[in-house]
Amino acid sequence: MNSIHISDLGKGQDLRQSVIPVRPKDQVAFSCRLCGDCCRHVDNSIMLEPLDAYHLGRYLRKHGAGLDDIEDVYGRYAHLSMLYDSFPIFLLNTQGKDQSCIFLEDGRCGVYEGRPRVCRLYPFTVKEGDRGQRFAYYQCLDCHASHFVGGKVKIEDWMYHNFTRDARDFVELEASALPELAELLKKLGPSGRRQFLFRLLYYRYYNYDLDQPFLPQYQENRRLLIDALRKEV
Repeated sequence: MNSIHISDLGKGQDLRQSVIPVRPKDQVAFSCRLCGDCCRHVDNSIMLEPLDAYHLGRYLRKHGAGLDDIEDVYGRYAHLSMLYDSFPIFLLNTQGKDQSCIFLEDGRCGVYEGRPRVCRLYPFTVKEGDRGQRFAYYQCLDCHASHFVGGKVKIEDWMYHNFTRDARDFVELEASALPELAELLKKLGPSGRRQFLFRLLYYRYYNYDLDQPFLPQYQENRRLLIDALRKEV
């Protein structure tokens, strides 16, 4: 895996999970108990990617949340964090003493159809593949041992139902864009990155129309962001 990921830009310890590689044909012991435990104690651990915010915005607006645009999603339900003071990400807010996800309601996900990719794929995650494989798959290992008993889940079946087509395209596009983005941000230096932060937030997270398809907007924003960075360095 030679491409640079957001995680390679400097993800903090509280955002990391232990993972082991799995293959599409593998069957893994897993059974969802509808307990909501994986939605608790998640403070500063669920990253909201641009595609996630787009889907959440459309879902919440459809269900009467009164959102004007995608910025409302970040403003109401997430907070900004920096990876090693160089790359902005948004993390879902939590609530209560158990630091449960802001969308957990009576032990159930209140935005299930619009939930982020990391939630859809749990207990698995993906990266772009190599050696002719489109993706590489991993099982996340966490403290919820009771989830990993009982039924069996076949990886390729799980991905078929939960790893949507636009999410697949987004992962690939991210993998192709992040190496140059990381290099350009590195060249800017600390002072230059601080001055460029607003434009980085705008092109990466904010410049989306919820009434238009996501991927063409993402590709145009990516082009505009890279062009703006090249001019700065």
